[in-house]
Amino acid sequence: MKTPDIVAEKIDSPINYKFLIVIILSAILFQFVLIFVFTPDQSNLIISVVSFINPLIVAVIGFFLARKYKGSRIFGKSYLFLSVGFFSLFVGELVYSVYDLILDIKPYPSIAEVFFFAHIPLLITFLVINIKFFQPATKNITKIWVSIIPIIITTSYVLLSIYEIGKINFDFYYGSIFVAATSIALALTILGSRIFKEGALGKSWWILLLGILILTFADDWYYYLKIIGNYDLTHPVNTLWYAGYWIIVYALLKHKKII
Repeated sequence: MKTPDIVAEKIDSPINYKFLIVIILSAILFQFVLIFVFTPDQSNLIISVVSFINPLIVAVIGFFLARKYKGSRIFGKSYLFLSVGFFSLFVGELVYSVYDLILDIKPYPSIAEVFFFAHIPLLITFLVINIKFFQPATKNITKIWVSIIPIIITTSYVLLSIYEIGKINFDFYYGSIFVAATSIALALTILGSRIFKEGALGKSWWILLLGILILTFADDWYYYLKIIGNYDLTHPVNTLWYAGYWIIVYALLKHKKII
């Protein structure tokens, strides 16, 4: 028997804002400990391990959600895409760490970038499946603002990059494509949160939005840092990745409780 696709409208599942604050403060504290307690080599090792464990945790939770709702017309399929997307990030982070720490080879650019980029269309697919199911028809005004968000973000990145480096190279092209793709995912997440705002899922969608927002900003910042050559494994941008992943985990656990 298939699981019915129902958005629970009256389930009381409030957002624990104190817990969100704890997540953010924990990410900041973790970054300070890495910088001031451990040696650079120890910090690099810990950061590398945490970097591929975080997306793996998201992938595993997404897989269990997909398995739990495998008979569903919407949740089973969409969570499978989400899980595979974050598993792709896990593989990318693992390959990056092997290049950097074990083979002592420059990890960027490398095959890891293929896996980093692959998660974006999978994440977008997850968002589109949910949006199209719960709002089959989209108003023209909605299409306009959903389009404007990635245009603004990508244009800002392009202008800042050109101003900073004064030339167009591989890093510029790849960074622009990556930023454009992640900003599309961000716009779709905002749209999804608007669709679900009246139901119980809206609360977990807002948490998911926050997590993706943080990850998107971190990704954009990272590629800007790569353009100017100022990134290393102890850079504060890593704090945003930690917080973003942990907030997404919280959002998925709320999804699990609600649907």
